[in-house]
Amino acid sequence: MTGPAVRSDTTIGDLHWWDLAEIADNDARIFGPTAWTVSYYWAVMAQSGTAMFQARTASAGDSSAAVGGQRPSDSVGQRPSDSVGELAGWIVMSASGSEADVMTIATTEAARGQGIGRSLLSAGIDWARSRGAHVVHLEVDERNESALALYRSFGFEEWGRRSDYYPGADAILMQHRLPPE
Repeated sequence: MTGPAVRSDTTIGDLHWWDLAEIADNDARIFGPTAWTVSYYWAVMAQSGTAMFQARTASAGDSSAAVGGQRPSDSVGQRPSDSVGELAGWIVMSASGSEADVMTIATTEAARGQGIGRSLLSAGIDWARSRGAHVVHLEVDERNESALALYRSFGFEEWGRRSDYYPGADAILMQHRLPPE
């Protein structure tokens, strides 16, 4: 799996409830009519067997953002450090038994081509493996060449299609059988 190295100022962490509105707003900009709503993110977050991760760059959360000598994450009542910084992307995973799904994954326009999607997908696959998954499934718009290339670089293979799943496009169904550790 080769690809661009992730920026050194990028962190991957849990996606929290207070991040959902920001995620949903970005989702709408990226996916338009097929975007998840904040209500849907809440519903998914409430399900057992799901995990949500986000990538953030330090640009908005570096030491220059400190107030009174404290970083925002150090202040009482403030967000934990994994919610500080500029949103770069997110992934939502689900797992049950030996199977897992990439429910959604996205990178912001400003973060594309920097290895963020690769890092998020890797984190999602690691989580799925830790839950006992042996195979990971996903679906992708047939027109999304960069996503298809990323998934193929991880070993995902096409196993089917859903006609007209996306506006004007088929969904390519892919799966990746996780090698034993």
